[in-house]
Amino acid sequence: MLHRIDELHRANEPGGSQLLQLVGEFSGVVNTHEFPCVFSMLPFSTSELFFGAIPGSDGDVESAVVASLRELTGIIQDLPDAIGVVFVDQPGEPSLEDDLALARSIVRAVMRQNALDHPDRVFPDPKDSDWELWLGGVGLFLNFSSPRHKARRSRNVGSRFTVIAQARESFDRQGRAAPRARESIRKRLAGYDDVEAHPALGSYGDPDSREALQFFLGDGTEAMDVTEGEQS
Repeated sequence: MLHRIDELHRANEPGGSQLLQLVGEFSGVVNTHEFPCVFSMLPFSTSELFFGAIPGSDGDVESAVVASLRELTGIIQDLPDAIGVVFVDQPGEPSLEDDLALARSIVRAVMRQNALDHPDRVFPDPKDSDWELWLGGVGLFLNFSSPRHKARRSRNVGSRFTVIAQARESFDRQGRAAPRARESIRKRLAGYDDVEAHPALGSYGDPDSREALQFFLGDGTEAMDVTEGEQS
């Protein structure tokens, strides 16, 4: 389940203390003036952040993440700018390549579920500029972050593999997708990361931009398609 921070403090939720610790790590990174995204502190003040954790003992991590994302789409119906943050506890000592594989398996699981929910609807191909990741009637944008991100520090938000999700449309509100905001974030990324801004970062709908290449960014500049090998 997804919880607001205040709910975790009030209720004796199972695993709540560990989740609060992870939330504290996350907040310590993104709820600061140094973090490149100029909008990162806003959802803390508006209480539009919802957190969840998936233990490494969960045998079907992908399905658990899909369930959390479906819960988020329900929340978005009432709070259009809600953001879900899901921490995934991975066993062993995973690499950044393992993180990419997990990101791909999550996106594929979402796409499969969406196809099951809408068997008669044809969605754009992931290689099209107008492709979105749909679930529960909501177009989602996912940000996959990992403690294995070293040079691209902006994609390292704590000690767990982290899925940050929000409605794609929320980028178009409050000036989040405005050229000035994008330019400001790019400049801040240059001073925060130890690697140049990833060439995959772009604007939704731009013929030269692909959404599926922006979900997972490595420590280099190579393109990483999270829909690779999957049909829409």
